[in-house]
Formats: sequence, structure tokens, C-alpha cells
Amino acid sequence: MMYRRSRSFVCLALLTALAAIALLTGGCGSSPPAKAAPRLGVTFGGLATEVAALANDRVVAGRLVTSGSTDLAGKLPPAEPVTLITRGNPELKRVALTIDDGWNADMRILGLLKTWKIKFTAFLIGDRGVADAHPEFVRRIRDSGGEVCSHTWDHYIMKGKDQATVLNEIWRSEDLIAGITHEVFPYIRYSGGLYDKASMDWAAEQGFWLVNWSIDSGDSRPAPKLENEVRAVLDNIKPGAIILCHFGGHNTYDVLARVIPEIQKRGYEVTSLTRVLEGTPYILQRPPTLK
Repeated sequence: MMYRRSRSFVCLALLTALAAIALLTGGCGSSPPAKAAPRLGVTFGGLATEVAALANDRVVAGRLVTSGSTDLAGKLPPAEPVTLITRGNPELKRVALTIDDGWNADMRILGLLKTWKIKFTAFLIGDRGVADAHPEFVRRIRDSGGEVCSHTWDHYIMKGKDQATVLNEIWRSEDLIAGITHEVFPYIRYSGGLYDKASMDWAAEQGFWLVNWSIDSGDSRPAPKLENEVRAVLDNIKPGAIILCHFGGHNTYDVLARVIPEIQKRGYEVTSLTRVLEGTPYILQRPPTLK
């Protein structure tokens, strides 16, 4: 008897609560309660900061910080002057570490760079089992101190391609990456570093400078020797150098573990592309349309 009475009281309490909720949220012509602005976890250089979702995109420290938009075309100013970047500021004793692709990634590389607090720039493929398939990999790069840029969507050669193909390769990858990192850097690297004037001009119109390198570690060549890779880097260090290596390259982790301390002993900062380009025209400035 007591059990049935208690169950009746519980049911009555539930019905009363549901009626109260209906009065608060329903009603003819009533407006739904205002939603609080969503919050995005934005991380740059390994430092996480909770920020409210941005009403407008912002240019901060050479990058476009976005609200997670998936349609970014037209938000960057044209990249001028139009040129291929192969070296940073020769007046600064800094070298840029750039890491390409994302296939068969050796995750020890990110652990090393994060532990040593080395900023770097990653050029990731959008599709083909990389960024699209592994957003957690993109986040880890960002959280390890990396600038995440595009290496095109399909990793096809852009030289000789028509404009529609080039723009599709740029924006599919950029929209995907920005949807994860909430950042857009004005740099892109084409597969193999191959381009023609048309593909460079189209990228510039969209707000991107093409970036190649001044030092190739040789980690993408067949069966390279570790000592040769180390020498290829150290023998060519100079202010503004841009180093090329790959997440899935041969001996890449061991090369970096050896060359980074040596480069630092020579008085250089091993850092990101944006840091190396500081003081050059190749930095994203605040366009008039953005606050």
C-alpha cells in the first residue's frame, strides 16, 4: 500500500514539473530563450585559452583567427607581392622548421618538438587519410606548437592545372583545417614544390603565398643515410633558412634530435615560418574588412 502511494506521489511530482517546463518554454508566439555564445578551445603555440566564439574573424599575430567558419574564401587579402618564398628574413638569426604530408607520421616528432618547446610549421594534406581522417592529428600538431597550413587537398601536382582545380585544392583543405584549428595562415605548399605562374597567381589572389624551402633534409629520398641527412641540414644553415622534412620521412626524428641542438648552439632560433618571416612583406596584416 505504501509502495503504491509513494509511486503516485512521484508520478504527480513529475507531471507537475513537466507542466511547469511547458509553461516556461512553450506558448503561442513565445520566443525561445537566448542561447549563450558557444565557447571554442583555441590553442596556439601550446597555450590553451578559452574564448567566446568570435562574432567577427580577427587577424592576430600573422594569422586569421576564425569562428570555425567552413567558408573562408574571400576573407584573406591578396598575398602581395606575389612571389615564391624560399627564405625568411636574412636579418634575423632564425630558421624555419617545416614538416610536410602526414602519411605514416612518426608521432615521436611531435613529442620531441613539444618537449623542447620548438615552434614549427606543418603543411598537411587535406584528404587521402591525413587531416580529414585524423582531426586529432591536426589538433595535436597545433597543441605541440605547430602552425597548420595546407599541402593541398589531394596532394596532386598543381603545375598545369586549371583554375577551378587549384582553387578547389586550396579551399577544401583550408576550410577543413580551419574548422579544426580555428586558424588560417597565409601560406601554402604545393606537392613537390611544383607550380607555374598561373597556379601561384591564383593562390595569391586567394590570400596565400607559395612556400618552398632552402634546405631539403633528404628524408623523402629512397634509403638515405642518417649522416648525409644531418649534413644536408647543418651545412646549409643561414639566417632565414627554411628546412623541409616530412612526418613520415626516413630518419626524420633522429635527424631533428641531432640538428636542433646544434643549430641552437650556433645561436639560431629554430621556429615557425611566421617567426622567420617577421619583418618581411610576407606576413598577414589586418585588412580593412577585418577588425
